[in-house]
Amino acid sequence: MKQMVLNGESVQLGDNLRNYRMKQNLSEREVSKMLHVDITTISKYEHNVRTPDIYMMIRFADVYKVTLDRLVGRKRKR
Repeated sequence: MKQMVLNGESVQLGDNLRNYRMKQNLSEREVSKMLHVDITTISKYEHNVRTPDIYMMIRFADVYKVTLDRLVGRKRKR
């Protein structure tokens, strides 16, 4: 899978998904149940094998209580 590039910086979405899940003290299984997807899907997202679509990313952001910008690692330019 290709790395995403935002504002000239590469972003590993899977790393962000895993980090936010761990900050919430949730297991992959718990997240898979909350999002109504198979646990292997969560694992593939976190290992950058698959990329979630925008609708799934919104659901992740809601579960992890972060904005989409934070979820994808986008930093504000001032």
